[in-house]
Amino acid sequence: MINKTDYYKYKGKVFFNVEDPFGYKHREVEVLAIYENTAAVRDVKTGLTWTIRKREIGLKETGKLHKHHGHFDYRKTKRQWKGKQEQLIDTIRSL
Repeated sequence: MINKTDYYKYKGKVFFNVEDPFGYKHREVEVLAIYENTAAVRDVKTGLTWTIRKREIGLKETGKLHKHHGHFDYRKTKRQWKGKQEQLIDTIRSL
């Protein structure tokens, strides 16, 4: 179980040069929420939001990693969108 103080401790903090799950660097991201192993972040410039692992922003993960069928797969997604950043952004904005 996540400690509620950690949930709010990093909310609104800004981190620099963060890589998203698709493999692209973002100059400045704001933390929206912190969970056990992940963090919800928003790119300050583009406004795009996504979920990253806590270790991507230098925080310690608190729970075990669970592999469940149908959950987000980082490696598969990176391979799928490698070299297609503009197409990815257009796809996300059109949703």
